[in-house]
Amino acid sequence: MNENDSHSYKTGDALLSINGFGVQLGEHVLVRDVSLQVRRGTVHCLVGDSGSGKTMTSLAIVGLLPRGSKVNGSISLANVHENLVGLPRQRWADLRGRRIGYVGQNALGCLHPAYTVEFQLVEAIRRHQSLSAGQARAAAVEELAAVDFPDPKRVAAARPAELSGGMCQRVALAIALCNRPSVLIADEPTTALDDETQENILALIRSRALADGLAALLITHDRQVVDDVADDVTSIRDGVSTPGNEHTASPPRVRAARSAPAPDAVPALAVSGVSMTYGRTRRHRRTGPATLRDVSLSVDAGTTVGLIGRSGAGKTTLARIVAGILEPASGEVAIAGEAVAGPNRVDRRRKAGLVQYVFQDPFGSLNPRRSAVTQVAEPLVASGASAEEAEARARAMLTDVGLTPAQVDRRPTQLSGGQCQRVGIARALIRRPSVVVLDEPVSALDWSIRDEILSILGELQDNTGAAYLLIAHDRPLIEQQCDAIYEIADAELCQI
Repeated sequence: MNENDSHSYKTGDALLSINGFGVQLGEHVLVRDVSLQVRRGTVHCLVGDSGSGKTMTSLAIVGLLPRGSKVNGSISLANVHENLVGLPRQRWADLRGRRIGYVGQNALGCLHPAYTVEFQLVEAIRRHQSLSAGQARAAAVEELAAVDFPDPKRVAAARPAELSGGMCQRVALAIALCNRPSVLIADEPTTALDDETQENILALIRSRALADGLAALLITHDRQVVDDVADDVTSIRDGVSTPGNEHTASPPRVRAARSAPAPDAVPALAVSGVSMTYGRTRRHRRTGPATLRDVSLSVDAGTTVGLIGRSGAGKTTLARIVAGILEPASGEVAIAGEAVAGPNRVDRRRKAGLVQYVFQDPFGSLNPRRSAVTQVAEPLVASGASAEEAEARARAMLTDVGLTPAQVDRRPTQLSGGQCQRVGIARALIRRPSVVVLDEPVSALDWSIRDEILSILGELQDNTGAAYLLIAHDRPLIEQQCDAIYEIADAELCQI
């Protein structure tokens, strides 16, 4: 609990209050009427369909709304005798991090790619606490251990690009909690985490709420998270809030069994003896631990192979090697018989027609300055299609993945996380590649849209014979959608 918090507040008193809040950006009304209270020592879950206004509400609480936003209503914080709406930038610098901790939906985008995790944690700690550099470094390692890192010193020395999405998520949470704020705003804090790590992170948030009087507002699509930790629930539909959980789920789509491939068929994807070790900087010439060790697998055309493992196990590293984004230390990757990694790999233009990637981070994979339809059309233009044909096909594809005609012309900053994920899926599928890497493709989507996206992916696979490499922490999803399942543990791959 912060020393500037009044001790007159009792457990259960409202630390954060939102009344009649609304946001309009240009001609688009993003939030109409949201009201809620987050009480000391409790976890309040905010649920709703993708694009309903959850993230915009969270950004307003920490003063990070897009420029040009028109805001009405009030947001108040205990012991701050000002409306947080319209607060000056310097005042926000004092509140954000110290009184309000924030974990954004785009964890990787919240971290500076050029600085180590330790540098960024120490910077946040010393911004609000009078500690020496050594004391701050020790506190940083303690915070990393608290968010379930078994080797916090190694993580502290790493840069964000050397970490998985789930690891970046935990680093962002450590930064948000390092100054013991009285309020925590966490936008999808468990999206990229395996079940064990998710349980530990939720237990940490719950323990901070009980021990320190933290008031936590969690934005989530995960019904299990709501069931496990929520003391209070608010639903948002079409920008309007109502108390209680109106978030309903569709029954899971069970994928039809695939016929066996011909005995002499060439696998759509063949990974042979791939190993990967992340090294350090030129200044520190030492080798890090092996991320992958002699990994081999194959995926036949028209089938889906699932890849599971703990956060940081190496799943995304393998996926990026398959997509040709990373070069392995050894081994080869072939798609439809053509090498995309190794000494005899094809050129970049040919590779783009063979394999495409749906990234775990929907915001970071899109250009913030270009509209959704422009970005989905770009691969077609690069392959020789006319601008008119490419735009028409891009609009049709974006409609297929659930965006409205108005949304397809918006930029990523004007879309929700789930909507950005749909743009990423449309962009990956527009050229009908032989192999599609799906890195947590539905983790950012609400349950009402999730089954729809899985159906679209299944229909496209039926029509094109594409092979999918599906990475997910959701074990039931993997079991429903995959023909074979592999697990990465201790840098090695085994079939389950």
